[in-house]
Amino acid sequence: MADTPKSQVNESGEYENLMELADQNKQEAEANPDAFQSLFEVEETAINPDHWTEHWKGMPDYKQDDNGPWKTIRMHFRNEEDYIAFSKLTKNNLSNKTKSAWYPKLEITKNALLRWIEDDDGDEDDTHNDEDETNEGW
Repeated sequence: MADTPKSQVNESGEYENLMELADQNKQEAEANPDAFQSLFEVEETAINPDHWTEHWKGMPDYKQDDNGPWKTIRMHFRNEEDYIAFSKLTKNNLSNKTKSAWYPKLEITKNALLRWIEDDDGDEDDTHNDEDETNEGW
């Protein structure tokens, strides 16, 4: 039978008294309450609430269009067959998890599919949609 390797750690029934260490830390914190303050020091600066106006010079005006719905209604269905028929009628892919839908079905282009194209004159006024299979605008 092979020799069993001996443990390199001496086992002991004694334990480290961490309560004394906690008491020591508490006494040090009471004696010097600002000891850790230097870790969190941040230079305070006055904030001008209109700071963006300093940078927004010569920039074009931007108008956000209200693209919200014209009318929103709640609908009730007597059974699942009626719900499926409504889904087919409106050409929306409705499921049990659907909370809202547009009619006619709203086609949304993911922003990740949009690309800015810079003209020879340096203007960035054209966009390209990667879903555009005709590549119009290139």
